[in-house]
Amino acid sequence: MSGKDGKTLGAADLVKNREAISRLAQSSDAQRLLQLLRQGGEVQGAAQAAADGDPAELVKMMQQVMSSREGAELVERISRKAKGNGLT
Repeated sequence: MSGKDGKTLGAADLVKNREAISRLAQSSDAQRLLQLLRQGGEVQGAAQAAADGDPAELVKMMQQVMSSREGAELVERISRKAKGNGLT
């Protein structure tokens, strides 16, 4: 696995990233985003399809959520937090 600078990530980097992702996923913003996604459709099915190589349904769900002001603001805040934690 490579980092954003193209260098191979070491075990310590992976653990750090895993912890940062876990904190981010448990944040109130991420939890609210998940609620909005669940309102829009079958999240697990769309996520599984994406994992199997067909992201179309998940992309459609995200587009619907991001078309709302609340959804767009949530995604922006989560993105800023991810950047602040070195995840992008």
